[in-house]
Amino acid sequence: MDKLLALVRREYVARVRSKWFIWTTLLAPVLLIGAMALPVILATQQAERALRVSVVDESGRILPELLETDAFSGGRFRFIPAPKSGTDPREELRRRVIDGLLDGYVYLPADVLGSGGAEYWTREGISPAEGLSGAITAAVQRVRASSLGLDPGAAQELTRQTRLRTYRVTAEGKARDQGQTVVAAHILGLIIYTVVLLYGSMMLRAAVAEKATKTVEIILSSVRPWQLMLGKTLGVGAVGLTQIGIWLMLVAVFLVYAGAAQAFADIEAMRDLPIGLDTLILFLGLFVTGYFVFGGMYASAGAIASSEQEASQLQIPVTIIAIIPILLIILVLDAPSSTLAIVLSWIPFFTPVLFLARYILGAVRGWEIPVVFALQLFTIVIVAWVGGRIYRLGLLMTGKRPTLPELIRWVRHG
Repeated sequence: MDKLLALVRREYVARVRSKWFIWTTLLAPVLLIGAMALPVILATQQAERALRVSVVDESGRILPELLETDAFSGGRFRFIPAPKSGTDPREELRRRVIDGLLDGYVYLPADVLGSGGAEYWTREGISPAEGLSGAITAAVQRVRASSLGLDPGAAQELTRQTRLRTYRVTAEGKARDQGQTVVAAHILGLIIYTVVLLYGSMMLRAAVAEKATKTVEIILSSVRPWQLMLGKTLGVGAVGLTQIGIWLMLVAVFLVYAGAAQAFADIEAMRDLPIGLDTLILFLGLFVTGYFVFGGMYASAGAIASSEQEASQLQIPVTIIAIIPILLIILVLDAPSSTLAIVLSWIPFFTPVLFLARYILGAVRGWEIPVVFALQLFTIVIVAWVGGRIYRLGLLMTGKRPTLPELIRWVRHG
C-alpha cells in the first residue's frame, strides 16, 4: 500500500507542479467564460446598431404599412429609400450592399398579397431575416384586412401569435425553461468528454515515455505492473479532479457575477439553471467512472506502443469510442425517455455523456442511477483486468508492435 501511495503521489505532484497544469487550469475557464460572454456582448452591440435596409415594393401597397411596424419605428431597421429610376433598382441595391452602403434590401413582388413571397438580400447572414419576416407579415396582414373592408387593428389582433412558454416539472415546483437544460447538458457532457480524453491520453503518453527512457524497468523492480497501472490511473485522475474542482469554482464565481451584471440580467436563460448539487455529484461520479474506463484503455494502448507515432495510431479506436456519444447526444436530447435513449445511456462507454444529459432533462428514474453505476464499475473491473495483463507484458516489450492474436495471448496467459 505504501508503494502504491508513493506512485499516486509521484504522478500527482509531478503534474500539479508543472507549468502545463497551471496554464491549462487558468486558461480553460477563461476561454470557456469568454465563449459564453462574447456572443452575449456581440449580440447586445448588434441589437443596438440599426441595420440599413432598402425596400423594393412592386405592389405599391406594403411599404407604408411596413414602415409603421415596430421593427422600423422602434429603430431595429433604418429605412433607406431605393434609387428612383425607370429600370429595376435591384442591381443598384446589390452594388450598394456589396460596397457596404446598405446592410440589405427587401424585395416585395407584385403578387406578394397573393401567393407571392418576399425576399431579403444581404451579405451579413440571415439572423436579421427573422425580425423582417415578422414585420413584413404584419404589414401584409394589415393591407389584406383593408382590402376586405376589415379594421386593420382588429385583424392584427386576431392574427397575433400566442407565445408558448415551457416549464420543467421539478420536485420543488416549476422552473421556466428557455433551452437551459439542453445547453447545460451539452456543456457538462463536453466537459466530461474533453477532460476524460485529456487525462486518458496523458496516461498513454506517460506509459510511452517511461518505456522510451527505460525508467519503467527500474520501477517494476520494486512494484508489480498492476500497482504501477493503478498508481498512474489514481494519480492522473486526482489531477483531473483537482482541475475540475478549480474550474467549477471559477465558473460558479462567473455565474454569480453574470447574474448581477446588467448585460446578463435581462437574459432569462441565466435564471433557473438546471444544475443543482445533485447534478454536480452525478457529474463527478460519471467523470470518475468514465475516466477509469477510458484511462485503462489508453494505458493499455500506451503499453503496447513503442513510440509516440505508434501511440497516436493506437489511440484512434479509443478516441472514436469516446466521440460516439457526442455525436449521439442529439438523439437523447430530442427524446430522453425513449427506449433508444435509455439503451444508449446505459452503454458504459457512452454513459458519462448521455446519462448525464438524460438526468439534466429529468428523464432518469431513481432506480437507474445505481444500475448504471453498477454497470460502470463492472466495466472498470473488466477493463482493468484486460488492461492489467496487457500492461504487464507490454511495458517490457520493445521492437515490433504485437498483433491482435498476440494481444489475445497476453490477455489469456498474462
